Amino acid sequence: MLSSPSFLIPLSFALPLTQEPKTGGDAPAAPLAPGGAEVRTPNGPQNPAAAPQACGGPETYLYLAVFMGLMYFMVLRPEQKRRKEQMNLLSSIKVGDRVVTVGGMHGVVTKLTDKTVLLRADAVQMTFDRVAISRVERDDAPAADAPKA
Repeated sequence: MLSSPSFLIPLSFALPLTQEPKTGGDAPAAPLAPGGAEVRTPNGPQNPAAAPQACGGPETYLYLAVFMGLMYFMVLRPEQKRRKEQMNLLSSIKVGDRVVTVGGMHGVVTKLTDKTVLLRADAVQMTFDRVAISRVERDDAPAADAPKA
């Protein structure tokens, strides 16, 4: 006959936890005012110098403003510059330019429309979206200050 598995639970986990009340000798001493005198209020003795401060004072707003400024100059502004440069690059593409797509495909532009580019790679022509162009490889004229041989 099959018997069901039995589990052994340690006795310390099975018993409810109880806490003993503390004795009066463990109570903290009453706080003192700056002059050394004890301050009594209806809620009990308090030390005004050690009063807890509310969270979210004026310095919190200063930290928030500094953080937002850092986010703008470290993340948002460079991204806007990159996006603007990419849009200028895409608008400057012309027929005959050698381009590289975001997927790494190298080709020559054979036809342009508002949103697409027809690329020729070897004997194959493929259509890509303009946003798929990552860079243009133009053969610029040699610089004027380059030494002539």
